[in-house]
Amino acid sequence: MDVFVLIPRFTREEERLQFVPPTNKPLITMTHVCRSWRNTLLSTPSLWTQIDFSLSAKSQQAEVFLRRSGNQLLDIYHHLRGRDYVEPFLSTMLHNLFRLRGLSIVSYLPYLEPLLRNFSALAPELKYLEIQSGSTMEPGAQLPNVFGGQMPKLTSLSLYLFHTNLCYLDLPSLTRFSFVTKKYTSIRRLIFFLERCPLLEFVEIRLSDPLQAPTPPPRRRVCLAALRELRLDITAYTTGLLDQLILPKCTEMMLKGRSTDGTLIRRGTPVAQIHPSSIDHLPVTRGITKAVAIGGSCTFSGPSGNLSFWWSREIRESVDAHFFTSFFPVSLLQIRELLIGHGRWTRFGRAWKRVAAGLRGAFEVLTDLEGLTIVHCKMEPFLQTLGETVDGRILLPELQRLTVYVWCGDMDVSALIQCTRSRKEHFRPLEEVTVVWEKDPGAVVRDEVESLREFVGELTHRVGEAPKLFWRGDECGWRS
Repeated sequence: MDVFVLIPRFTREEERLQFVPPTNKPLITMTHVCRSWRNTLLSTPSLWTQIDFSLSAKSQQAEVFLRRSGNQLLDIYHHLRGRDYVEPFLSTMLHNLFRLRGLSIVSYLPYLEPLLRNFSALAPELKYLEIQSGSTMEPGAQLPNVFGGQMPKLTSLSLYLFHTNLCYLDLPSLTRFSFVTKKYTSIRRLIFFLERCPLLEFVEIRLSDPLQAPTPPPRRRVCLAALRELRLDITAYTTGLLDQLILPKCTEMMLKGRSTDGTLIRRGTPVAQIHPSSIDHLPVTRGITKAVAIGGSCTFSGPSGNLSFWWSREIRESVDAHFFTSFFPVSLLQIRELLIGHGRWTRFGRAWKRVAAGLRGAFEVLTDLEGLTIVHCKMEPFLQTLGETVDGRILLPELQRLTVYVWCGDMDVSALIQCTRSRKEHFRPLEEVTVVWEKDPGAVVRDEVESLREFVGELTHRVGEAPKLFWRGDECGWRS
């Protein structure tokens, strides 16, 4: 029976806050299955702690949940749509502040400001706080005045289109911080706030500040010793924020811009503005050896974590040399494993519009590449480029493994054979090739694959070792 009462709790655990109301319907449904289930669930107060005040009917439901929750700590969600919803919500809230563990409020400017002014008493158990303004005009309420400015146990703070002076906040237990605003925000004050939160592990910042001229890094950088994940939009470029920080444990960094170099294309902005001296303080940008390039984004991986870049679809439409050389001062030329995904929206993101454009230039700069995976791309430009030479030298000279995921019709087996033959002639044979058809390739393609047996002896440079043609499900390939 102890395991039984944990089922609804775990099914709702991930719904806690994140501006998403809790799904209480399954829990209520379970109470109508049988008398035994109902008695068990009703006698477990911890199951009735996530409360939604968004609709008038749910306000009545909230009273029932409050009664069933006993003295347990509460997670309260409210999407405030009008004045009629303020009074019942306030009445309940002000009487239960001492039990408040999580609070998520979504509302508009005329209702949000007066509502927050009522929260002047302390909430000593508050751990999660989310405030979102649904209007384009951001309210100017000062968060330090909410809950008396005393939130000693707060671990997660999310402010969406809610501008406040962060400088006066003192949140020593904060581990997650998300801040989105369209109003001007002083980077100096933002840095001061981050420094006063020594336990921060996750930070997401999206500002709309105008572009600032590059400046030398400050003499004293702020060390966020516990930070593991950092997400920045164009803030990484317009503010030079990364030059202000030391991130020794950050293993996930996501930067979003509109281009990747130092020039403004159309209305684009580069993804980041990083001074060369800052690289030593950002371990995630060093030692990169793997890359996953999918339309509109790319993730670079190394021993210290993952560095992800996002940009608008109008700017980055192809994989080329510029793709790997324009992230100055981050070095991406030591990549040994590369995945290029053309794909579909549902699986691999937006498709590249010009996969073949500049592909040769990209392969010219990736001289250390050992493994190449190609997903849902027309293979002709890849195979043609892999078989080409530059000044008598084969492209990707260290390439050993080629893996291809294709739809029927995207794979020309004879072109693959010609590519592998060309590489062997230049003393750079492929040691392992795998082709995966997403659907049954059909009899015609299977007949072509059988022709690989005639060439399999040419695909190895190891004397005395016969390569083997193999099938695994709808996979086909050979290993030397």
